[in-house]
Amino acid sequence: MNKRTEGQIVNGLKQMAAAAAGAAAGAVAGGPGEALIGAASGPALATTFDVIADRIAAHRADRSTELVREVTRVLGIEADELGRRLLADERLLEFAGRVMGAAQDISLAEKRQALARALAAAVADPAPARLDIWELMQTAIRNIDPPHIRFMHVISAATPLPPPPESPAENVKYGMLLKDVCKIDPGLQLGAHAILQRLLSLGLVESALHGIIYGGTYRPYALSDLGRRLLALLEEESVPSA
Repeated sequence: MNKRTEGQIVNGLKQMAAAAAGAAAGAVAGGPGEALIGAASGPALATTFDVIADRIAAHRADRSTELVREVTRVLGIEADELGRRLLADERLLEFAGRVMGAAQDISLAEKRQALARALAAAVADPAPARLDIWELMQTAIRNIDPPHIRFMHVISAATPLPPPPESPAENVKYGMLLKDVCKIDPGLQLGAHAILQRLLSLGLVESALHGIIYGGTYRPYALSDLGRRLLALLEEESVPSA
């Protein structure tokens, strides 16, 4: 791989990511962060914070390079070809910048790899409708943590209701109750409701009733189509379909 080309792509995407985050950074300028800098203005603290800043910058640079290398590996192309494809599509380029910004700040390798595969899939087929799906995917990936992923793995065994107009089959248990998820993975119990609410808000889990109300006060849940795609994205090595 051409190291110079790879570096140019990484730097370009990092600049886009920084520009996207600039407004948020500006919004807090002069706030608590400024006080923190003032408190750290002594020589000893300044040196310590310089080391911390350098370490963070190094991690972000490594993750940026890792992202580009993973995308080119999955697609089987060189870095200069990736650059040409990104520059040829403005929306794809903006999406790549957002993915880069997210990947720089994610410590979990599994999530960074999923982001890289999402970007690779978008580069492979940048049709607007598919980019819409990958936008949802990258938002979901950024907003889930290991407990959410564990929850998704457990509930992936649940059977969702068939999509309309197909009718549910008799004697089939659809979905999984929250208490059953916690029985399978007791470590999720303390935060189970919060985990479920986050997954519901991101559209990764849905009611397995599809609007059909049965007796009782408990509602079974299952992975949504989007959730199943995201879970596959976290696991597979090739470019996933949208």
